Amino acid sequence: MPAVSAFERAEAPNGRPVARVLLDSALPQLDHLFDYAVPAELATELRVGQRVRVPFRSKDRKSFGYVIEFAERSDFGGELAPIADIVTRVPMLAPDIWRLARAVADRAGGSAGDILRLAIPTRQVRVEKQHLAAAGAEAHEAEAHGAEGRELDRRPAEPASSAGGPADAGSPETAIAATLLGGARVALTASHGLERLHTGEWVGGWAAVLARTAIAVHAAGRSAVIVAPDYRDLDQLRDALAALGHDSAVRVDSRQSNGERYAGFLRALDATPRIVLGNRSAVYAPAHDLGAILLWDDGDPVLAEPLTPYVHARDAALVRAEQSGAGLLFAGHTRSAEVQRLVDLGYVAAQQHPPRRARIVHADASMTPDAFAGRVPEFAARTIREGLRSGPVLVQVATPGYAPVAVCGDCGDLARCRACSGPIGFRVVGRASCRWCGEYAADWRCRTCDGRSLEERGMGSGRTVEQFERQFSGAKVILSDGEHVRERVDARPALVVATRGAEPLAAGGYRAVVLLDAERLLSLETLRASEDCLRWWENAAAMTAADGICLMASGGGPAVRAFVTGRTEEWLRGELQDRRALRYPPAVRVASVSGGADEVERALRQLDELRGVDHLGPTSIPAGGAARTPPGLVRAIVRFDYAQGAEVAGRLRGALVADAAGSSSRARGRAPGRARPEALRLRFDDRGVFDG
Repeated sequence: MPAVSAFERAEAPNGRPVARVLLDSALPQLDHLFDYAVPAELATELRVGQRVRVPFRSKDRKSFGYVIEFAERSDFGGELAPIADIVTRVPMLAPDIWRLARAVADRAGGSAGDILRLAIPTRQVRVEKQHLAAAGAEAHEAEAHGAEGRELDRRPAEPASSAGGPADAGSPETAIAATLLGGARVALTASHGLERLHTGEWVGGWAAVLARTAIAVHAAGRSAVIVAPDYRDLDQLRDALAALGHDSAVRVDSRQSNGERYAGFLRALDATPRIVLGNRSAVYAPAHDLGAILLWDDGDPVLAEPLTPYVHARDAALVRAEQSGAGLLFAGHTRSAEVQRLVDLGYVAAQQHPPRRARIVHADASMTPDAFAGRVPEFAARTIREGLRSGPVLVQVATPGYAPVAVCGDCGDLARCRACSGPIGFRVVGRASCRWCGEYAADWRCRTCDGRSLEERGMGSGRTVEQFERQFSGAKVILSDGEHVRERVDARPALVVATRGAEPLAAGGYRAVVLLDAERLLSLETLRASEDCLRWWENAAAMTAADGICLMASGGGPAVRAFVTGRTEEWLRGELQDRRALRYPPAVRVASVSGGADEVERALRQLDELRGVDHLGPTSIPAGGAARTPPGLVRAIVRFDYAQGAEVAGRLRGALVADAAGSSSRARGRAPGRARPEALRLRFDDRGVFDG
């Protein structure tokens, strides 16, 4: 028999007259299934997972939705309206993805439809026709082969053998894959260093490890989903997979065109084991017989979805692994506090062998930036010069631009934007602008003393480059930040100045990695400042050459000591203990409840009788800012234990639905609708909820 298509696999009505449909609507009060009649003319073509059009509110008004299931009867007492038509023959919503979307949305107090908009790309008719035609041709060819040929076609592709590659039965990656295929959850701390592929390309050692693990899962006839935060991470994984003999991974990337993204989605729908590679939305990708989910660097805030219901890829991966029985691998150069908590609980197993680390030294813990002339202390300057004799040197700085902060030249107060009250800085020499809204400070006046002069404070990446060109005359200086992205540099001597997260890969690794601005980074007004610093520093140190050196130029404190000594796990355990005492996440879960004062108060009353649930506030939300917040809004932070998550989410969701349906607004004589500025809004597990 030829390969079974997604249409043929999907469930048909089989005589059942009722179809239950989820409407594609952003309105929370419509986040449930609606019953429709299965018309006779569509009964043979209708399938679970198909996108359909249905009448809603009137027979002439049509809405889109997905067929979720079929039933023998409906609880609705009246006559059911029939499904109007089928949008696409392809069942776009796989049953396991529907279950995942429903569970994840319920956990976050959100709508399943919002999750599905992340999981299912926009349909491209031309791409779909090409895919169906190609699938038909493959099925016809398989039919012509005969039984033996058909059996070979259905087997998973064997990975190409290479030295240290996935074909080595005794390799660590094969052992990890076997553990994952048994449904285990594992936290892996990746070793520092780069690896050269047989193609000549250099990738992070972590990328090669994840690629070999995914290929070993695929070789066992199962699918693997790899999730990474940044497109540069995805490029390394793609290169590693291709070099190890697997160049057919399905990529799901926000940088792809709509057509490319939809083509990849259709390939993932096939009844064939695949390796799916992508950013945060890839955790929802359909994958036949899922064997493992591999998540790289889950502490990166890019993996937190910025759209409602704001679900982090890590949380979605945990739910999907639990539902499917697939293995789950959290990998990084350091653990997030969330993963460390799961390790301490025994829910996630820690790796058994300690990772290799670069040689890390501290210039002088007692030294502050004001204690030495220039951008770096002399010891760091000597390290840079020595490294430049034989190869590239990386210098990590805190902020992009020329000078990150501007102050009033008369009174010294921090300069604030007149439009949004954001901080003013210098992105280029002599031109100040707001770091939030981008408005130029052409006619700026100080709110304290009415002064009009601005002075630069601090050194951004641009100013650092300017000084290094003078201090290290003759050296090639390269800038890499958000506006000047460099993905790779070669092995020739060069001084690379990069902001955190924008460090380019160097062929063979950097001869020296110098970390600046530790004091500035640790003083960021966020609960996770130290945790984020450890991740930034570890990721930079991982780019050091095997015989290179990583230098912490200045700074001190527990986080710096943990990084230099390699005792990050010990530091994380202490951090979690402190957060438990203060009831800060991830020791507890949190939900941000915002809106008008009456709306927030009504929502909080739903939680009154729940023991162990407390809230901070409500407090006023400052008007203006980067989000252009209207005046008069308040916010409360609800804290609760993990075991109470379903109850808290359900009650707050009920308050949100009631508010959105207009019950509260009608009581106050206003028109219903979520467009109201004071409408209730929920956000669960916001990593920045306690930030300044």
